[in-house]
Amino acid sequence: MGLKIAAILLVVLMAASGGFYWYYQDTQKRIAILHENNAKLEISVETQKATLKQQAKDIALAHDLATETQKKFEESRQQVEDLRGKFNKVSKLLGQRDIGKLAVVKPRPIARIITKGTVDSLRCFELLSGATHTEKELQAEKPSQINKACPAVANPNYLGN
Repeated sequence: MGLKIAAILLVVLMAASGGFYWYYQDTQKRIAILHENNAKLEISVETQKATLKQQAKDIALAHDLATETQKKFEESRQQVEDLRGKFNKVSKLLGQRDIGKLAVVKPRPIARIITKGTVDSLRCFELLSGATHTEKELQAEKPSQINKACPAVANPNYLGN
């Protein structure tokens, strides 16, 4: 009978040892999987932090560009108002408000003024599109030498800007 109990205890002990061994192996596999998942999560967090930093930089850049664009738009609006004022001043001096009627009365001066204004405006577009300044534009010192359509763009060294 003692041998039977010893055999039963040995079987129970072996079954318990097998169960503990299986539990240990399963736990180790789970720990390895959790370590891998943790590493992936850490990489993901670092990637998200980098993305958020880049987004903040992009937002700041977009804000700066929007501010600069708004400033340039306001400068353009002011130049349009200046031109409108000049046109009204010339029209009042000549006693006409309609450029068509004025052109009929004084065709040569009006044609000369419109041609000069057109040439100056086209040069402004060229410069804004990336063309380089001529020496004459860079060295303009007198009001008669500047491009009146866009003096700040065409004549950057002119002190009257």
